[in-house]
Amino acid sequence: MEKNLNSAEKVLKILLVLAHQEKGMATGELSEELGFTKPTTSRLLHILSKHGFVQKNAAGNKYVLGNSALDVGRSAYVHMGSQLASIAGPYIDSLRDSVGESAVLEVMAGSNAMLVYRANGPHVVGIFPKVGTMIPAHVSPGAKAILAFSPSSAVNSILKPKLHRHTPRTITDPEVLKKSLKEIRKKGVALASGEFNIDVHTLGAPVFNHEKKPVAAVVITMPVYRSKHHKQSRLVSLLKDTAAKISDQLLQHGI
Repeated sequence: MEKNLNSAEKVLKILLVLAHQEKGMATGELSEELGFTKPTTSRLLHILSKHGFVQKNAAGNKYVLGNSALDVGRSAYVHMGSQLASIAGPYIDSLRDSVGESAVLEVMAGSNAMLVYRANGPHVVGIFPKVGTMIPAHVSPGAKAILAFSPSSAVNSILKPKLHRHTPRTITDPEVLKKSLKEIRKKGVALASGEFNIDVHTLGAPVFNHEKKPVAAVVITMPVYRSKHHKQSRLVSLLKDTAAKISDQLLQHGI
């Protein structure tokens, strides 16, 4: 296998493997996993380490992704978010006008949901998150909507033990969260009331790319007290319809 790959391809394979190994891998483990000789693996790791793409873990016995790799990842999130925002913007604006509440577009950024587009609601009292805001996945209906249609490996890497409790309503048990994802997959929408901010009610629906993979989520957000004045079924219907229209646009653009 090694003979059929050039050095650049080998480097990329090392980075891709480490991207899915939170605890890292030792030189020998990487060598065995990829079918490279140990000297080759060691040489490539040295080069990657020199440029900050990999680094040793705290124990010093395994390699994990370094700051340079994380910088590239963040840039990719921003670029993808910009592409999606330019397509989804008009539909998010229309949703805001229909429900009279703030509507946003979120993408996954590591173990968080990142807001990449917002359409502020008309009320003086409302929820006005800033573009670039990060929300932990376990308390974000946008992230949950995405994870509900994602591979179990992605879910397991994010919904792990020791999740932070933000309010008394925050769910921190990974198994309970995984069960809730099954329900979200059935219904096509995620609801969260007071899980991240006790006074905030949110709903999220997934957006799919041309490969039918979840790449973003449309989210409606409002104060809890005002959520009681909305017909929930209408909100869900408008939300899912908006997400479907954006998905259709991504399909047409081949994104």
